[in-house]
Amino acid sequence: MSPMRHVTLVAIRDFRERITSRAFQVSTGLTLLLVAAFILLPSILGGDDGQTWTVGTVGSPPPQLKPAIELAAADPDTVVEISEFDDVAQIEQALRDREIDAGYTQGAIYSIGQDSPDELLALLIAVGGTLELADRAASLGLSQSEVDELLRQNLEVIELSDEPADSGAGDEGSTGNRTFAFFGVIFLFISIVTYGQWILIGVIEEKSSRVVEVVLGAVRPHHLLAGKVLGIGVLGLGQLIVVGLVALALIQQSSTFTLPSAAATAAIAVVVWFLLGFAFYATAYAATGSLVSRQEEAQNAAFPLTMVLMAGYFIASFSFTGDNPALRIASLVPATAPMTMPLRMAAGDAALWEIVLSFSLMVVVTWLLIRFAGRVYAGGLLRSAGRIKIRDAWRSAEG
Repeated sequence: MSPMRHVTLVAIRDFRERITSRAFQVSTGLTLLLVAAFILLPSILGGDDGQTWTVGTVGSPPPQLKPAIELAAADPDTVVEISEFDDVAQIEQALRDREIDAGYTQGAIYSIGQDSPDELLALLIAVGGTLELADRAASLGLSQSEVDELLRQNLEVIELSDEPADSGAGDEGSTGNRTFAFFGVIFLFISIVTYGQWILIGVIEEKSSRVVEVVLGAVRPHHLLAGKVLGIGVLGLGQLIVVGLVALALIQQSSTFTLPSAAATAAIAVVVWFLLGFAFYATAYAATGSLVSRQEEAQNAAFPLTMVLMAGYFIASFSFTGDNPALRIASLVPATAPMTMPLRMAAGDAALWEIVLSFSLMVVVTWLLIRFAGRVYAGGLLRSAGRIKIRDAWRSAEG
């Protein structure tokens, strides 16, 4: 049987074993529920957040008053309710009783200190003043077209970018792009740690139960390592894609979130660096698992790897507001690049040569790690006398 066939069979075995496990199914379901809750709850809970203003008037107000205020309000969901009173005294009493937010009569606007919204008062002044101006112009004999011309705004609204003209950053450096990429980094971090621990524990279980002795009778150690990493890696990538597609679909249906301009760049960066980061850390977790014989030793053995991953994650977290030297250096170091380079790529802060250099270093170092870890893995699998030193596992492995 060819080596590739051996690797494929091991990968299929680990893939099937994990995808049918209750732990994987529960974790996937919980992840999807958390993503859905994060995206949909703000719009559900905030669905009735549109402000409602109550304006008191003496008799029926001008028919244009209510729609004009609603149209000009900053919140598009603003609703204006009109309460009609017989005289000004009733309006004043209703304001004191906090039954209305403001009062409007021809020539006057009534408020009650800070309980009357400033935006409502400003809109009443603007809209009420315009209506009265139109009434006075009509009373002077001006035609409707002349009134419209008088009231028409001839000022051109010019919207400027908040970025300097020569910065070149454009929209790629916006907070929305960074936020989108950062959520991808969070999920990437959780996925690498979770699946890396699965590989670690799986190796220890096979070693402690002597199953590995049977498997190694038909498969070479480095083929077993490659198949295990491939099988669980494909499973992790599948979960990442499913969660990502569900999140994108929910965002499209949500009125709370909008996809930033760099969403595609961020998604591609997260997938690519998940593959590279998982290959790097999964190989290291597997080699680490071959050096211990009991489940109780798993966490201590994996602690250095987890700390390195957390270092990259914390650098990305503390660099959320912008690029900095620590983030740039970490994005070029293979051990921390999976946590930091996606953030820089989505924000548009990484130069092309930095992306190429980081990618190349990650591939080369991962290949060297696979070579090194493969021998350590081979030397440590069949030794069950407590925790084994890397040096002893290296020496006991076959050429």
